[in-house]
Amino acid sequence: MTRPIPLKNSMYGINRFLDNEYGDFGFVAEELKLFPGGKYLAVLIRLDDDSRFLHVFDISGEPAGGWERGVAVPCADEVVILPGETKLAVFTKCGTGEVKVYPVQSGDPESEAISVTFSRIPLYVTFTRGGRIVLFCDYRVDYHSTGEIDIVKIPTLPTGFAYIHAAVDTSDSLYLLYTLREGQKARLKVGKIPLPPFPYYSPGEFWEGVEVISESAVPVGGGKPVGDIWLEDNDLIAALGSKGGKEIIVMTPHGTKRELLLGELVYLSFTLEGLFLILGIYGGELRVGLLPFESLRNHEGIKGKDFRWVGSVGRYVPGVLDPKFAGFSFDGRILYLGRTSGRTVGNTFYYFLRRDVDYVYQLEPAEGKPRTREAVGSPDGDSNPLEKAEDTPLMTVLRKFKQVILYGPPGTGKTYIALKTAENAEFVTFHQSYSYEDFVEGFRPAESGESVSYTLTDGVLKRLVMKAMYSALPGDLMREGADYGEMKRVVQGFLRERKSGRRMRLQPTERFYLIIDEINRGNISRIFGELVTLLDTDKRLGEPNEVIVTLPYSGELFALPPNLYIIGTMNSADRSIALLDLALRRRFAFVEVPPKPEILRDREVDGIDMEHLLTRINSIIEQEKGKDYAIGHAYLLDVVEDENPRKALYLVFYHRILPLLQEYFYGDWERLHSLYPGFEFIDERGRTMHMNLDEFMEALHRLVGSE
Repeated sequence: MTRPIPLKNSMYGINRFLDNEYGDFGFVAEELKLFPGGKYLAVLIRLDDDSRFLHVFDISGEPAGGWERGVAVPCADEVVILPGETKLAVFTKCGTGEVKVYPVQSGDPESEAISVTFSRIPLYVTFTRGGRIVLFCDYRVDYHSTGEIDIVKIPTLPTGFAYIHAAVDTSDSLYLLYTLREGQKARLKVGKIPLPPFPYYSPGEFWEGVEVISESAVPVGGGKPVGDIWLEDNDLIAALGSKGGKEIIVMTPHGTKRELLLGELVYLSFTLEGLFLILGIYGGELRVGLLPFESLRNHEGIKGKDFRWVGSVGRYVPGVLDPKFAGFSFDGRILYLGRTSGRTVGNTFYYFLRRDVDYVYQLEPAEGKPRTREAVGSPDGDSNPLEKAEDTPLMTVLRKFKQVILYGPPGTGKTYIALKTAENAEFVTFHQSYSYEDFVEGFRPAESGESVSYTLTDGVLKRLVMKAMYSALPGDLMREGADYGEMKRVVQGFLRERKSGRRMRLQPTERFYLIIDEINRGNISRIFGELVTLLDTDKRLGEPNEVIVTLPYSGELFALPPNLYIIGTMNSADRSIALLDLALRRRFAFVEVPPKPEILRDREVDGIDMEHLLTRINSIIEQEKGKDYAIGHAYLLDVVEDENPRKALYLVFYHRILPLLQEYFYGDWERLHSLYPGFEFIDERGRTMHMNLDEFMEALHRLVGSE
């Protein structure tokens, strides 16, 4: 399993801007909200003197046009941010309450804002996708608006209780997910209200006139309710859970059902792909998953296999998570997840935007289509409509050759690219002691009392292959919740049938990945053994020259399924590349990952352009040693994102870059100095010349300017 990709540059840009703007005053980010379209982030800043300012940034971390100076929010009480499609509503609970609606794309959003004031603070305010303000308040509450905006008022009941969990609108109707209690009786309902609302003379008459589409018993208990409604072409689904709860209620016009979750609920939201959930595993990780619409509509209920896990976003710490600090973009591409770091006397959560915490994640490559469950074509001839999901360059090569090795100088991001590409990934690192017994199967010592016995143990490749093959078997052979032993038993039966000539169809629906870091550092022939032959694309299951072998230790059958992909990484500066087995070379595709100085473009440290510095250093290395010995952009990428870039550059240069240069130019220092007089960091004998920070920066200036 891989983690969703953190948009670190986005948060770095926001932090840098806020530090420049408010660093002298002391501030916290009181709230951050993701817009439904996933293009903007709204950030509410609170200074030490309790003054507040609202900013809007685009997803890259740059201030949106017109929002550079921020908008003052003159309220010391609770403030609620309500992003819409193209507008931003801000509900302040000072005095009798006010809602201000700002256009996002505006040269001066404050002057174009529409203000709505009330005679008494409403209990609940939301801002719909259609640009309406929905109020839940006493029916006698009056309001005044400074501009044209639709306002829908939902009256509270004088005898009883109602709680609105979610609202969604169309051009002529408003749909509510709400709990209604009258006396001792409470029901969870989905209701439809015509727009404009029908005339009513009392709150009771209003609620009696709501068209109830679906209803259920009392909703799930637990912490804060978390609900949402999906509506498209009269297709309505509502879902409700509670923070920390382990079940949700799913409601449609055809009925209601309760569904168990595979963890504790943190947040849920409908997107174009289905119901996205953030679940916490007690004592474990915080996971992001999707329940597709077809599973939600299934009358037989939701099964564990219906959950499509996107990945993990850290460890689950219930006390620092709150549903108000989470959000998904409507297309399912962008996830926002904040963490609280304390609360005020008024019991309000606040949290700091810190550089060591990820808040915003991308759930698919920017150039890809909306994320769906990764799928592959059937090896027996049928194609799958999801075949072209995530068509990145590396994925295209992987789909063609099944095995790829990423090679390049150190620090170019080979492992990062592998982890970003691979779903359901197993990760191993090869070394001289790594063996066939670790990789495939072998006998391992196990203590039994005072004696030692040897147990036949499956290695990482065999275990992954069994899981991948089991996931591709026909549905009648699979069982939900099967453990590894049962998976292997079923797969062995399938392979026996296959080897006997009965070609049972494979139906792969998931990709499984094995990442082998430093693949050239192991004894390849010994680690792969007879399985090297199986790496040929045409020898996998379902291919013309399919091969099924018998493993030497267990005597079990083994083959490589079509939905297993292998990504290796290796450092081109490592001399052991020449030792890479030729048999392995011809069975892997190779993708070069060179340094990319352009990633550092427009990044400066004390007036030194980082792109220019990396290019200058690599020009020295490449001319004398060759391109395989260059250094990657990752060395300096850490520098530009550090709080103290001058000090970070000093440490990286002296403790990471210079040791490499000392190894590359060992015994050839005079040539280095004669060709590059600006290089003052190593003397004629190869000794490091230590400087203080100012001297170091001056020497770098001379190096960069000595061309």
